[in-house]
Amino acid sequence: MKKVVVVLAVLCLVGAVQATTINGVDQSLTWGGWMNVFDTGGNYLWGSGWGTADLRANYSAGVLTLQTNTNCWNPGDPYWVAGGVGNKIMEANYYVDLAGQGGQSVTFNYVVGSNTLPVGYEALGFIKVFSPSWSLDQFLTVPLTPGAASITANVPVGAGSTQVGFTIKGLVSDPAGAAAAASATIVPEPMTMLLLGLGGLLLRKKK
Repeated sequence: MKKVVVVLAVLCLVGAVQATTINGVDQSLTWGGWMNVFDTGGNYLWGSGWGTADLRANYSAGVLTLQTNTNCWNPGDPYWVAGGVGNKIMEANYYVDLAGQGGQSVTFNYVVGSNTLPVGYEALGFIKVFSPSWSLDQFLTVPLTPGAASITANVPVGAGSTQVGFTIKGLVSDPAGAAAAASATIVPEPMTMLLLGLGGLLLRKKK
């Protein structure tokens, strides 16, 4: 009986090790930016690393605010703007790159506070699993609709990088237009918000 219990305990420990969970915009991790650019027909053109502020991803007071790309708006350059509208589709990715997840499950939990982006702009939470040669093997997504969300990917042994994060995809937008003022927000989970509120109350009582 003792041997069986020991074996079960070891199996449980192994199972616990083989799972990674990311909760919200965990600031103990390094979040980066990447922009993919497509023509208006949806054909991929190029991609490169971008600063998170250039993506229009802003993290402040525990809230991540994601907005449409305005940095490339240039009515004088038909590559970016034609006929008064954006001429490129921008896919802004705000993400964490996880290494060494092969053979494990990766779960990404987060809470969407709001999403006021207009029709034509896609806002998603995602997990991407790449091969060692950077081909995209898995792209699991959930639309950013208000409320709690969770995504889980089973990462195969020998996989390359695994990324979790958020993406806003749509036409380059006019900084003076309605799309530029819209946003999607990721907020702390309710328990975190409760703890922050209690902390504030305790500080006020001490004063």
